[in-house]
Amino acid sequence: MLNGLIAQLDEKDQALIMKVAKLVDLIPGENLSAKPKKDSLVYFPVSGSIALMASIGADDRLGVAVGLIGSNGAAGLHLAMGFESSHLSLLVQSAGQAYAIDSQAMQALVKTRKNILFLVARYLCGVCDSIAIFAAHRYTQDIKVRLAYWLLLSAECCSPEPLKLKHSQIAQMLGVRRASISIAARELKLKRYVSYSRGQVRLLNLSALQSLAGISP
Repeated sequence: MLNGLIAQLDEKDQALIMKVAKLVDLIPGENLSAKPKKDSLVYFPVSGSIALMASIGADDRLGVAVGLIGSNGAAGLHLAMGFESSHLSLLVQSAGQAYAIDSQAMQALVKTRKNILFLVARYLCGVCDSIAIFAAHRYTQDIKVRLAYWLLLSAECCSPEPLKLKHSQIAQMLGVRRASISIAARELKLKRYVSYSRGQVRLLNLSALQSLAGISP
């Protein structure tokens, strides 16, 4: 069980990372940023998903998701580059597991292993691009389009595990009222784009969802 980002490294660098990593559970609703600086961690998910939340004020519950991290990414990598301050909090959306690494240990690897440094820098550039896309969606697309985009992204992050999401969770991520998500989800269900029951979501028509979300197949 290996994280997709770590898997891009050669065996020696993978071994160095895994030597200082520990496997932890990801619990939905858990704020991974709510730790003292001395205990801060970098997370490499192997299942589940972690949302990047841009909070409004001091309350982490009031904000909007600007990214979603699954088994091919990492959360908290800015700490590995020596940037302790961040306007983003890390909120677990879907249950799973991740390799957690002390931020100081990760920073030491970045300083001494050029391949790890290059990987981290390239990944963070990609995260910046994805945040820009999320910002554009928030201000230019209606809730139904944003919901389709979020469901596709969530399913990709959690694959091959079933997608388990409640309307209240999605509303929190998109920064809208739960009722708005329920209305949009019902429309997608009536069109047979999706089905959902007891918190489990199935994407029935990927091409239609991709077209709605403006994503090329």
